[in-house]
Amino acid sequence: MRKELFNHLAFWFGYFVLVTIFNSLYSFSYWPLYIGGLAGMAFSYIDHILHVFVYKPQELTSIRVQTLVNQKQYKEALLLLYSTNDERKDLIFHTVLFQIIFAILTFWVVTSSGNLFGRGLVLGYFLSLTIYNLKKFLNKELIFGDTDQTRIYFVTQVILLFVFGLLL
Repeated sequence: MRKELFNHLAFWFGYFVLVTIFNSLYSFSYWPLYIGGLAGMAFSYIDHILHVFVYKPQELTSIRVQTLVNQKQYKEALLLLYSTNDERKDLIFHTVLFQIIFAILTFWVVTSSGNLFGRGLVLGYFLSLTIYNLKKFLNKELIFGDTDQTRIYFVTQVILLFVFGLLL
């Protein structure tokens, strides 16, 4: 868990440092952008919580997590969620269709919103989705039926991530 948390924070830090340098965001007044980025990274785990409490509450892992939460053992519930992370394959907010829709939403928010927290939120979430696809790509899991299509999709997502960062 600590390794994954460290990796997410390292990617967040590196990405937002690049965004800061390319857009000359050196003033302290841009702090909501970075806090929004952290919140966006954290929101990517909401899918697991929805899976446990809403979509599939009858599964064994879901029942165990619900029992721990009812006993106010939140740390143990989070550790159980993390250790069974690979069991949940049908996460709605990690599907390709959602990612395409979210890319459009990210473009819209970054180009038309003046709210730095909102911009950081969508950039952080999009970064988290890119990290998710990077893990799938490195494990040779196919997002599409073909390796070349998967590679093209992932490269396109990385390019969009950097383009969105430059649009601030």
